[in-house]
Amino acid sequence: MSGDTPRPGSRAGAHGARPTRRLLVLGGAAAALTAVAGCGLRLDLPQPPPPVPTRKPAPDERFLLAVIADLRALVQAGESLERSDLDGDARRLLRAVVAVQQRQVDVLTGRLTNAGVPTAEIEAATAPPPAPKPAATTASGSGTTPAPATPAPTSSTTATTSPDVAGIRTVDDLAATLADVGPDRWQSLAATTESTRDLVLSAWSARLASAVLLGETVDPAATPSAARPRVIDQTAPLVYGFEVVAAQSTGGRRTRALETLDALRRLDLAVSGPTTSTPGGWALPFPVTTPAAAQRLATHLLGTAVDATIEVAGAAPDGPALDDTARWSARVQALAVDWGMPLSPFPGTAT
Repeated sequence: MSGDTPRPGSRAGAHGARPTRRLLVLGGAAAALTAVAGCGLRLDLPQPPPPVPTRKPAPDERFLLAVIADLRALVQAGESLERSDLDGDARRLLRAVVAVQQRQVDVLTGRLTNAGVPTAEIEAATAPPPAPKPAATTASGSGTTPAPATPAPTSSTTATTSPDVAGIRTVDDLAATLADVGPDRWQSLAATTESTRDLVLSAWSARLASAVLLGETVDPAATPSAARPRVIDQTAPLVYGFEVVAAQSTGGRRTRALETLDALRRLDLAVSGPTTSTPGGWALPFPVTTPAAAQRLATHLLGTAVDATIEVAGAAPDGPALDDTARWSARVQALAVDWGMPLSPFPGTAT
């Protein structure tokens, strides 16, 4: 027997078998990799993260975003006017109006964040367009003429709802914009949930009141709505009550009472139309026999009327009823300011 042939079971035989087993293992692994690669998987890249769950929209989210965008543009315009050349009284009034609008922005934004809408999304969707710049002038003969202002761009979210901030150059411009709440917007409000409807009705009535305070005329709707009987029921007692206030007041307070009475009579005529006589006989909430009691009656009557804003609109108001209510409430709110009652961002609500 040759010495080069290993004996069965020897160590040399065992060493000779190992390369064969290695080849079998490597071959199997290669076959497995080929099979996985054939399935279209890339083993050299990490697996993609799972898809982010889609956020469920908050109730009335798109509507509220449009309202907030509108308000933010108004605040921006008002703040720009505050820095212009205004006298002290006009600046104080404008500052109060801007503060009301800003408070509305904060509350409505908080309503969305409480419902799970990310703050970053709200900020992006409601960002106002660039603030207007002073009108430039170009030479024209011996003098100068104002160059037309370039309209500010608007985002796709606010293009149909936000005011034309570039066109607000004066307090009168701001007042006119505040008063411009069209029928389509009231119809959109009527289609929202009850809590949104009440809150925005209140806010928009304060918006219209701001317009009145800044000098804009806000008349009742020409066509009576379903809310008109309740508007009349609230207005007639105000006329009667301020007849008593005027009768029991003296000096400057009597003058103010007579001015308020005249405004209320005109409002009563506007909402109820010409009548042969105004019914009377309403019971006063307390005896009024002194100037101090007359002052107390004035603020009580106006405050009670403002607080009835949501009630006057009715349980399921349509667009015209909301519009009619807000216009009436705005007139009353503006009169209340004359009696030392600050304008509320959300009159008639607990907000």
